Amino acid sequence: MRIHITPGLYAVTLSLLLSACSMMQEDRSNCIDCHNTLHIMLRYDYNTQRANMFSDHVEEATVYVVDPTTSAIVDMQTACNNDSTQPLRSPSFAFNFEGLAPGNYRLYATGRSKADAAISTVTPQIAEAISKLQFTVPADAAGNVATQRLDTLWNTLKPIDITVPEDEPTEATIPLMRLTNDLNVVVFRRDGSLDNGHEHYDVSVTDETQTLGYDNEPSATTPLVYRPFAAWTTETTVDDGTLAERNAHYDLSLFRLLVHADDAQHNPRLIIRNRETSHEIVNIDLCYYLALARNAYETQHYGTQEYLDREYDYRLDFGFEGSGSSETWKYMTIRINVLSWAIRIQNEEL
Repeated sequence: MRIHITPGLYAVTLSLLLSACSMMQEDRSNCIDCHNTLHIMLRYDYNTQRANMFSDHVEEATVYVVDPTTSAIVDMQTACNNDSTQPLRSPSFAFNFEGLAPGNYRLYATGRSKADAAISTVTPQIAEAISKLQFTVPADAAGNVATQRLDTLWNTLKPIDITVPEDEPTEATIPLMRLTNDLNVVVFRRDGSLDNGHEHYDVSVTDETQTLGYDNEPSATTPLVYRPFAAWTTETTVDDGTLAERNAHYDLSLFRLLVHADDAQHNPRLIIRNRETSHEIVNIDLCYYLALARNAYETQHYGTQEYLDREYDYRLDFGFEGSGSSETWKYMTIRINVLSWAIRIQNEEL
């Protein structure tokens, strides 16, 4: 299944989301019929730091109150930060639903921080099924993802079941999970430190997950190609000002990294080619190598998918040698900067 979303649709989607903040913030403070109040807070601590980063990271959030029997949305609210007010920055911020009929409900939430390339969100409305909620990466008909930084996106980690009694306030907290990732790739030459630069290589990530549903699972797949939204070269000099080395850097923005345990051929792959010769130097299972860094959190016993869902900021350094069809990567270093931790992997196949 191929989904083609035009740039015009991104703009429409984003404008609707922006207007939703004002449309859904109904003031019910003077409602004489509002007897039952449900206070809902959001938490984002499903990360490797295991710290609640919601108020620091999320710029816009929507909460859905759902009938667990029919899966229909019975109420919803959206709040967002803007230039004049930043409600989500407050650690005590909560969504307040008043006047709900006593009974059982299931709670869902989404969040985002806007960037250059909007992830298209299908937002269900009241009386519609929560299953209509889905998120789609912007890509052209050929599967090329926009070469811009994607919106940072969060979705419900686990829906919360709650009972709202009559004439009593009720509180609940919905945990969130981040669905987008940052990947920084660094290439340096071991046998020619000055013969390097970001213009020498094409870096890409191939994947198949274009659309995720309300449950964070793929609802549409198609071949995708991610390319850097930023590339640059750094230069290091010695004390006398002589150039010592040049390193190439590439920043990529990726959707949720899913491990296909039954068929690793469907896992995302990192590919690096020499731009001049078209020689393929790197072609690796990205999930496998990134997940090796979970050893830095050995006491937490993270599985591969859990680690990839908790982590969101990755760095891979590659050491290249050779030229032409003999150009190869000799080793890779996986880094976790917040821990000053790194693991070096030799390319044993060479």
